[in-house]
Amino acid sequence: MQKMSWKLFFFFTGILVFTPFFSIFSQGFDRGKIIFFGNGALGLGDNSGTMEKKVEQTNSPNFLMVNSPYTTAASTFANYLVLQRLVDQRTELTSRTGELGFEYGVFRYFGIGLSVSNQTITSSSFRVIDERQIILFSLLATDYGTMLNRLNHGDIYDTVLQKKRDVFNATSGDLSLFFHFKPNDPFDPYIRIGGGSGYEALFGGATNRVFGAIGFRQYLSERFFINAELEHSNVYMVHYKVPNSGHRNKGNFEETFFKFGMGMSFSLFGPDLPQPEKKLTTVADTIAQELPSQPKEPESDIKLDRFVFLASEIFDLPTSRIHLEGRARLDAIARSLENEYKDFDVQVITYTTPFREDVPGNYENYDLGFERSQAISRILREKGVNSKRIIDSTQGSAMYTVDSREKVVIELRKKNK
Repeated sequence: MQKMSWKLFFFFTGILVFTPFFSIFSQGFDRGKIIFFGNGALGLGDNSGTMEKKVEQTNSPNFLMVNSPYTTAASTFANYLVLQRLVDQRTELTSRTGELGFEYGVFRYFGIGLSVSNQTITSSSFRVIDERQIILFSLLATDYGTMLNRLNHGDIYDTVLQKKRDVFNATSGDLSLFFHFKPNDPFDPYIRIGGGSGYEALFGGATNRVFGAIGFRQYLSERFFINAELEHSNVYMVHYKVPNSGHRNKGNFEETFFKFGMGMSFSLFGPDLPQPEKKLTTVADTIAQELPSQPKEPESDIKLDRFVFLASEIFDLPTSRIHLEGRARLDAIARSLENEYKDFDVQVITYTTPFREDVPGNYENYDLGFERSQAISRILREKGVNSKRIIDSTQGSAMYTVDSREKVVIELRKKNK
């Protein structure tokens, strides 16, 4: 109990200490993303702990170990070892579990999850006849030899009747902390740690549970995914009231699970993808009212769609650092380019303000414009968009007027065939 309490204390203390640090540098996980998931699991047989020993003790024929026809101490001890080994092999434990829960994306690469899990532990062979009945029946014998025969026959009869039986069934509410290596990617590997408390239904008693897992999610679409995990968990019985007779499962049970499941995700802040403008035109036509008159370029037969944002929707002004909401928009555009616009190239154009607005024709902000354009294309490449499809460019502050604003324009150009 004391050992378990310290583990939970350090776990929750870590969350409280590191949450402010990561929130300052957040840029990666979609803020406001909720992920629902469900898993089923089977134990790999790597179990240990006192619950396993309790099952073996319950099934052990102690009346044969201490009452045997052997006269020497060595023979009696050898008989004890043989019977113990037979019981160990006959009462193997297996475990299975199911889980339903959700995860909320909080800050860079991290999410917090709540889930409900049910774990069942089953013994491959469990005593059916109470050993006290066999002993009472043997004591009715008229001589010692008949008593030993009745003890042996009783154990053989009980062995034939033994069957599989659930020895543990607990439901637990768990808190999890997720670390994602590639958040928002179609292939999303992660590490997960957590713990929780629950109640054991078969014999009574509260439970504590701690676990750690490594897994991945493979998105089949923008919302739906399948996932797999390898989890190692340890469940403890606490606040246990010992029964007057029968099986006593107080203790702990440690097991490794292979989990497999599926789920879905969506954002609390509206659609994942921004909708491109439907009108086919050029960028110059879009912002013509905000720009001073410029010499017309030769008309091109190539038409385009485009995404147009204010620079403040992507960057922390006046820098080229992309903030959390901007990263989410660019992630969505990258998925759209890979799924819906595979036949289009993309040109990134940035418009910046001059450092000195009172100096006409100031071109000093070309450097900032290129930095912003390169920052956008870098994220698109990280999300799987081929670098050959991306063109970085900027207008700097050359087309800036007092009434205009800093812009980011992402043009979708049909590939030449």
